[in-house]
Amino acid sequence: MIEPVYEAAETVGEQKKRVAVMVGRMNPPTRGHYKVMDAMKAFIRDNPELNLQTIPVVVIVAGEKTSEDKTKNPLTAEERKSFMESSGRANGVKFLIAGSAFAAFEEVRKAGFEPIAIAAGSDRAANYLKMLDKYFKAKDESTIKHAVVPGLSRDQDDDVSDGPEAFDMIMRMINDGDKVDDAQISGSLARHAAKSDDEVAFAYVTGLDKKPKLALKLMQKIKNAVGAK
Repeated sequence: MIEPVYEAAETVGEQKKRVAVMVGRMNPPTRGHYKVMDAMKAFIRDNPELNLQTIPVVVIVAGEKTSEDKTKNPLTAEERKSFMESSGRANGVKFLIAGSAFAAFEEVRKAGFEPIAIAAGSDRAANYLKMLDKYFKAKDESTIKHAVVPGLSRDQDDDVSDGPEAFDMIMRMINDGDKVDDAQISGSLARHAAKSDDEVAFAYVTGLDKKPKLALKLMQKIKNAVGAK
């Protein structure tokens, strides 16, 4: 992967308020994304020496090119934000919208915060740290020390391409009340459940099993976007 080149002048400069940040497409949001938000809150509480704001920041990546593929990106950034805010599972979270990962960290600075702790799977977190170390420096151009929220082995935005048969098996497990491993939860599974009109599995995967009406509304949005009957 070729590292993109950015102009240092694109950033507004170091901010005083330090925050924990998650960046992702979340299309659609799943219970895995809410689990990361909970992990961020716990990390903030457990690491007072970092002096992080109590409110974690979640930046939704709109995606200029990826948003054109409605089969993988059925919801607009504003729709994703609205559903997460209504979920009851993202209380105390500040949401921002950006066009890319670099723009996401810049939006965090524009909002008056400095992205210090990053919540992402190990591979993506490493790339984010490189970006932050190179382009998001202190006012004196020195490197700012960043941290990674631990325990997030897989990035929640990674699409799991197990295929329809595997997805159908997971949905049957959910409907039967069997335990489903968090590693099996993904946006691709949620989209498959929506296209399959499986309300129970969809509500579980999207973390809206306690809000069935909201889950149904979200599922219909996805079905309309992908052209599913």
